[in-house]
Amino acid sequence: MLQLYKNVFSPRVGSSLAFIGFVQPASGGILTMSETQAMWFTQLCRQKVKLPSPKQMQKAIKKENEDNEGRYYKSARHTIQKDPILYNDEIASLIGSKPQLWRHPTMAIRLLLSSCGAAQWRLQGPFQWSGASETVRNTPIANLYKFSSTCILLLILYVIYKLVTLFC
Repeated sequence: MLQLYKNVFSPRVGSSLAFIGFVQPASGGILTMSETQAMWFTQLCRQKVKLPSPKQMQKAIKKENEDNEGRYYKSARHTIQKDPILYNDEIASLIGSKPQLWRHPTMAIRLLLSSCGAAQWRLQGPFQWSGASETVRNTPIANLYKFSSTCILLLILYVIYKLVTLFC
């Protein structure tokens, strides 16, 4: 098992050495994940953020490894596998780059149910890019995501309907 905090930092070494790209996306490519890792490392080098203590990092590594054992097929290849959207959101939240839906309401469905590439983690925060909003809006949504969105919306409407009929 890889003993790196968030697949990037060794608790014994700290923030002076980052292993960028030591992650395997469960779907999609590694580029957005590596970019998010690099943004995190940059903020650590600039001393804008800090890593947890080595003890806290080791505890997080242990929990993550336990979680992964139940989630992915047991093999050496799957020890660094992550869901790219969840992983990028987690790392981006450490540096203030995770998109906040209330700040981007017109893109909320895209941000919740789709991957809009690296641009979605550049909508805000220290690596904000002026072209990110346009890029997110122009990224096609896969048919599976459209279907999922429709199902979730219908479920929400059904729950609202049931609540209204229950109380009225």
